[in-house]
Amino acid sequence: MKKILLLVLCFISFYSNGQVSSHFHGDAKIFANLKTRNLIVELLEADEKIVKKLSKPKYATDLKLYNEMISNYNAEIQLYAKKYWNLNSNIEFKTKSEVEALRDQKNKSYAVLRNLRLKDIDIDFGSKSSLFVTTLVFTRIESNYDKADSQVYLTTASKATGKFLLESDYKFCLNVLQSNVDYIITNKKTINSEKYVQLISKGNCKQIPAKTLLVKESVLYEKTTKAKCIAAYGSNIKFVSDEEFDKAFIEKAADKVCLFSVPWEIGKGGMGPVSQSFIMSYKVVVDCESGKLLYQFLPTGFAAFGQNISHYVMEKDLENIKNCK
Repeated sequence: MKKILLLVLCFISFYSNGQVSSHFHGDAKIFANLKTRNLIVELLEADEKIVKKLSKPKYATDLKLYNEMISNYNAEIQLYAKKYWNLNSNIEFKTKSEVEALRDQKNKSYAVLRNLRLKDIDIDFGSKSSLFVTTLVFTRIESNYDKADSQVYLTTASKATGKFLLESDYKFCLNVLQSNVDYIITNKKTINSEKYVQLISKGNCKQIPAKTLLVKESVLYEKTTKAKCIAAYGSNIKFVSDEEFDKAFIEKAADKVCLFSVPWEIGKGGMGPVSQSFIMSYKVVVDCESGKLLYQFLPTGFAAFGQNISHYVMEKDLENIKNCK
């Protein structure tokens, strides 16, 4: 399993860019206009093709989980969009079908916040994979569905029963997306979300050691012990439940910083006739009190070699944070 997590070490040819599209199609003028519109937060609906595929008895558990995912996300986004979204004054909630009906009527008076899966677009090694990463997109209602004006990658899904994501995940993602849009408006320069996080966090990691680094036990790799992590990072680290992590980030704990894992890319590698596609994640450290981005490690190109590219947290991740200058 660990060899899979460090997959890039094993492949002669390795591709870490372009397997999903992270391009922003909006610019400063478009985003300034979007902020004046009413916002529709689009709710998920079951995909008929997926439901049909999972309708066989042997997929009963998968169908149940699929329906629960939709229900959990819809309940959560309605709650947390109201709490954390501030770019638009008026927020409405509509299903995907209702949004498409407005779009068909050529209604251009809305901005839309939607959950969108970015699928593999690359055909290296002969075929596309079935992998995807999940984003929240902020876009014009009239935009093409696959050409969003902006987007932010969603963090690793929660393992907690009855949840799609934690409240801290929504707070983190919605804050990044909104601050990214405001940056584009102010600087008149379009920059996508992963590069924005990289830009804003640059030079801030020296602030991390003064506070306790919180790591969710649920994202710790099964063979990575807490002792190994402490040896790699130092003693000012705490491994916590999802609930404690959530509480610290939501309540802006003054002496804590939080480590988030963000799936953002589909990597591909091959050696001879063997090939494999895999989800790559980047790690981010955020100050709980201020919400300031303090650190990001983005595994791309040669920087990914020898690194942990999975959504799990391993001692290598903590070593990187400790050594960040």
